[in-house]
Order: sequence, then C-alpha cells, then structure tokens
Amino acid sequence: MSKPENSSTTADLQRMEAVDAHDTAGSSSVFEKDSLWYFHNSAGEQVGPFRYASEAQSNLERLLNSIRDTVSGKQD
Repeated sequence: MSKPENSSTTADLQRMEAVDAHDTAGSSSVFEKDSLWYFHNSAGEQVGPFRYASEAQSNLERLLNSIRDTVSGKQD
C-alpha cells in the first residue's frame, strides 16, 4: 500500500528537522581527511571522497535538497 502523496512519516519529519537544524546552525558537515573531502549523510555514513571542499559541499547541498523535495512531496 503506498502512502498518500502529501503525507509525511515521522522519519521524514525528523530528517527535515535535521536539515533545517543544519541550515540554521550554519555549521559545515564537510570535512577533510588525508587531503580529500567528505561529508556524512543522514544515516551517518561517510560520503566521498571528493578532491575539493566545494565539490563535497555542492554534493551535500544536492542531498539536502533531495531530502527536502522528498519530504515536501516534490519529485524530479
């Protein structure tokens, strides 16, 4: 059974709150390790490596936007 298009699960709402907290805190989740750049996804998994901090940041932003779109019911 599929969920209604605009309904949100508790997990979706918690993810959205985490995204909002990240945005408002202004802290960066991008970090450097052994001259390569990474970030952690919502499951705590390390994502990367990226050669540049800007590349890691743009991929993190893409992930956050994807989560926002999923929670708000938008799809590509």
